[in-house]
Amino acid sequence: MSYTEFVTEVCERLDFPAEARTCFLGVEKNLENNASFAASLERLVRLFCKTDEISLHLLIPRVNRLAKKYKENKYTMDLVFVMHLAKRTRERYREQGLSEELFWNSMTDLKYKLLECMACKNVPGTFVAGWNEGFLRLGRFTLGRFQYEPNGVYDGKDLQLECGLTVKKGARFLGFHIPSSGQPLTDDMRNGSYRMAYEHFKDWAGGDIVLLRTHSWLLYPGHREFLPEKSNILRFMDDFEIYESGDSDNFGDAWRVFNQYAELPVTEWPEDTSMRRAFKARLLSGGKTGSGAGFIVMYNGENVTHKKGFFTDRVIDS
Repeated sequence: MSYTEFVTEVCERLDFPAEARTCFLGVEKNLENNASFAASLERLVRLFCKTDEISLHLLIPRVNRLAKKYKENKYTMDLVFVMHLAKRTRERYREQGLSEELFWNSMTDLKYKLLECMACKNVPGTFVAGWNEGFLRLGRFTLGRFQYEPNGVYDGKDLQLECGLTVKKGARFLGFHIPSSGQPLTDDMRNGSYRMAYEHFKDWAGGDIVLLRTHSWLLYPGHREFLPEKSNILRFMDDFEIYESGDSDNFGDAWRVFNQYAELPVTEWPEDTSMRRAFKARLLSGGKTGSGAGFIVMYNGENVTHKKGFFTDRVIDS
């Protein structure tokens, strides 16, 4: 089976950089000219599509061995493999009555991971191929600025939120992620996405409340000590009730801010943006970084997280 037409469509619709398009179509040409190479990759595609029990984490090492054998870069080959799998995902969207628009919106993450790879590894591709499983299995969707997963289950102690809602062990929540899309975390971007998530998943939630949760380096409370007062990250943090957090001696997410420069000593990190300047100064002064977890409570499409006493006897449980 030839995937060249679909890969070309992905490159065009998602506006991949010219360098990446040339690279990926070069791999497709290699596949077309080498029947053994194409057949080996197709077997892995069919294996993944045959059952949900076969994960990308099991298949990627085999893809990497193919890349080595046929003289392709492993990161490039990983993204080509994911694009081949996405062709079947598009069919599953249609089978389940999900829109073409939702499919392409969700596939935009391919571009974000491509740009991360080009910034961190200096090659078109992806160095986190396994991350795509959620999108490919229809378990993660992009709605506006953020990505959502309807699979979260709260496993902590009973939690009384500021708005009066009690979250009990077993409560379902909508997990979400913040892709490196380059789109600023403005009020309109954030709130528009929350409302879209509410409308899309309110039937799944089974009521007028949709509970959103994320755990991220972006929710580290210590950011208030060193990020600029008008930082969109601080505004984003304000959307949540952060119920747990932790410090870290090592800034494991430095690559998200400094890309390939994160591998250099902190003293050599660039200072070309206000965020980079703030993080570099923080670490040079001996300060810590970290992460946090928080909830957003959406009620009838509105964020009521910080409306004290909004609920009096509402409980979210199993």
